[in-house]
Amino acid sequence: MVKINLLTYLTLELNRLVDRGYSMPLKETLRHCEERMVFEELERKFTFKETGLDLSLFEPEVREELTGAFRDMALTGDEREHYNVENSGLCLLIAYAQEQIQREARKKQGAT
Repeated sequence: MVKINLLTYLTLELNRLVDRGYSMPLKETLRHCEERMVFEELERKFTFKETGLDLSLFEPEVREELTGAFRDMALTGDEREHYNVENSGLCLLIAYAQEQIQREARKKQGAT
């Protein structure tokens, strides 16, 4: 189970990239999600030195869980209808992280 604070951190990091004018094409992002390579591609494309993007908090097991969840979301093809995203791959990743926050919150509610 991915901690909600890590997912929130991810949304803030991605939002900062969007705000500074960085982008990733939607189709490219979907491909990286399907290939379970999204974290590697984010770090390659948006280096810490250039952008300040810091994904070091995401340990290998957390990355594995998230890339699996993002892959499943990417395979549904609901970018426009469910996630309200048509153009920006970074916005899609923010939406995926928010969806995962909701899923984790529902798990916690069910456990109490």
